[in-house]
Amino acid sequence: MKKQERAGIYDQFRAACKFKHTTLTSVLKAINKSDGSVGAWKAGAFPRLDIVMDIAEYLDVSLDELCYGIGKAKSAMIDENQREWLGIVACIPSDKQDICKEFLKTHAVVPEKYDAIGEKIS
Repeated sequence: MKKQERAGIYDQFRAACKFKHTTLTSVLKAINKSDGSVGAWKAGAFPRLDIVMDIAEYLDVSLDELCYGIGKAKSAMIDENQREWLGIVACIPSDKQDICKEFLKTHAVVPEKYDAIGEKIS
């Protein structure tokens, strides 16, 4: 089986910049980094991790998104139901989160007559 070709960091960085309506040069200038290595990145070299982290933080994207692409990151692959739950949880005031977690842990127990994915066992 042929290995799927993945875009390099340069392409992902450029795409993330486009998504955030900025440029590589602007981002590097903002994080006080030289753009002298960009040509090497374009040729396939990988920047130091601290630079990648600074770029991701500045662009407000995860490292996964910067390396795999916006919307293609492993962490970004959640279904609609999970997205809905995350939205609900995000609205819980921080002083109530522990209470809510304990409630769900004690009241959301799956009965033994159901398997792990909610299918009824005959």
